[in-house]
Amino acid sequence: MGHQKIIVDTSAWIEYFKNNQDYVQFIEDSLNLENILISGLIISELLHGVKSEKEYELLSESISAVPYAECIYEDWITTGEMLYNLKKKGITVPLTDVLISAIAIRYLHLINILKVLVK
Repeated sequence: MGHQKIIVDTSAWIEYFKNNQDYVQFIEDSLNLENILISGLIISELLHGVKSEKEYELLSESISAVPYAECIYEDWITTGEMLYNLKKKGITVPLTDVLISAIAIRYLHLINILKVLVK
């Protein structure tokens, strides 16, 4: 088992599946080291974006091999708290991004949003 666990954002998975080399090497290396987790929200977002039945089947098979980070009741509470605290500071963040962060925090894994690293 590898060291640092990460949850790869949906947008990064999309770039990976488009064979964008800025993402492919990192994600494949991390998958080989068993360092990547996936959440149900990310799975749903990915499957929602497919364009054909064949693509749906291939994607379903591919993501089923990635270890799953379960979303539980406490993640929703943490998400609400985080959103509330951000709102008090005048910051608006999509619920989906905060929920993924809450799951990552609970798993005590660092979240890695690849779109920030690659820019």
